[in-house]
Amino acid sequence: NEGNDISISIREGASGIIIERESNKYYALTARHVLKEPNNDTTRFIVMGHNQSDYKDFLSKEGEYQGVNDYYQQFPEAKIEYSNDKYDLAIISFKTNENYTILPISTEIPKYGDIVAAIGNPNGERNIVTAGKISSRRPIPFGDEEGKHQYPIIKHTALLSAGSTGSALLNENLEIVGINLGGKENIFHSFISGMAMPSDRIHTFMDEWKNQLPY
Repeated sequence: NEGNDISISIREGASGIIIERESNKYYALTARHVLKEPNNDTTRFIVMGHNQSDYKDFLSKEGEYQGVNDYYQQFPEAKIEYSNDKYDLAIISFKTNENYTILPISTEIPKYGDIVAAIGNPNGERNIVTAGKISSRRPIPFGDEEGKHQYPIIKHTALLSAGSTGSALLNENLEIVGINLGGKENIFHSFISGMAMPSDRIHTFMDEWKNQLPY
């Protein structure tokens, strides 16, 4: 803007799921790779709850015009508490006076044929729920191109798209059975399957995080 040396750009984000709360501080799970950014001290990650609109929706609902930067300043900034490439998972925290629901992580590993639902923000849309089934009979290896990190994941048929990464995969009891890491498409860019880190690996990741906390 004229007279303003600051250039603000907002990138379409990812998804996450809240797992713990301490007073007004929440902890959420998401995918590690969505937090990887160039070494840039000006990059900020903000947290928008399921009940909050992005700027485009805010204006479409006849919200009062304000600058993009001013609008997004109202949302809490995320702090990366812990991450591990071995799981492609991260714990973030944020502070808010909003009252959000905490969902438990299942103690059971999802099995082939189990009904699951994914809740996330695909393609810039908000709070989209899709349903499907676990399509892998056993965890399969998945990792980076160099093969440095290979971890067992589960496949499922609940529709995912850009922006769904880091979202929760839930069972019929509304327990977290996986964190979505990505999806696979055919040559026509039609969805084939989603890939998620299963609950047993999430528990191991959580244990590693808590073991390194100071007491």
